[in-house]
Amino acid sequence: MRIIGGKFKSRRFNPPAKNWPTRPTTDFAKEGLFNILLNHWDFESIKVLDLFGGTGSHSYEFISRGCCDVTYVDKFPG
Repeated sequence: MRIIGGKFKSRRFNPPAKNWPTRPTTDFAKEGLFNILLNHWDFESIKVLDLFGGTGSHSYEFISRGCCDVTYVDKFPG
């Protein structure tokens, strides 16, 4: 998995556990999502709550793109 934009662009990271029970969002889908979000909000001025965070990929994207307050929540104890 990798971060697709922002100051940490192209950095790779591993999922929290080898037997993680979820599939990560594809780069193609993340890029589409963040292109839409960037057209509507200034990331430096919003707070993000990532419920059902899974691998944390979306949280890392928000941080990379300038969000200063990101909260990640997931039920799986990993």
